[in-house]
Amino acid sequence: MPEIPVRIPVEEGRINFEAMFRSGTNGRNVVICHPHPLFGGDMDNNVVTATQRAFAARGWGTLRYNFRGVGASGGRPGQGDKEAADLIEICNYLKELHPGELDLAGYSYGTWTVMKALSLGLSPESLCLVSPPLDFISFNGLLLPPLPVLITLGNKDGFCSEKSLKDWLTRQSDIRDTVQLEIILNCDHFYWDFTRELSKRIESFLCGVFP
Repeated sequence: MPEIPVRIPVEEGRINFEAMFRSGTNGRNVVICHPHPLFGGDMDNNVVTATQRAFAARGWGTLRYNFRGVGASGGRPGQGDKEAADLIEICNYLKELHPGELDLAGYSYGTWTVMKALSLGLSPESLCLVSPPLDFISFNGLLLPPLPVLITLGNKDGFCSEKSLKDWLTRQSDIRDTVQLEIILNCDHFYWDFTRELSKRIESFLCGVFP
């Protein structure tokens, strides 16, 4: 089934967001968050679309969207708190559009948006965090919940070293048995020539957690 364009109202309809939605077959949905809007990030990013394809291949309903001020989405870039609040509203919209269990995915700055939304009370059943930029944005105070989490990272990532990621994970408790860390060799932050490999890692994680 192909993706279809949808418009999502937030802030009681004062702003509408541009999104692409694909219905699923397994009773689960995923919302996918894109990289930093001030550095060209949008929902058509190669990593975002590779992530969408991986979830769709396993039967998930998928929704990727442009943050405020990106593409045809209204408003101005929120630079943090507003984008996290927007994500909560978008998840609520998806629950009405296509009822089912909720999972979250994010790439780069999108991982920060996901983590910030969790701190505001959003409660998914699993997370897929692609290259959290720990050496570029502060993740201080953002803690992973004790649920299934996939984290992928290229070993040549210029925005997050393996050490930074492992140090962040070490500082957290009650998550060691729930986090799956996948290091992709010779891959940088942008996954050029590695999107197929990324999709395989995501699909493998989903098969293991949701057989």
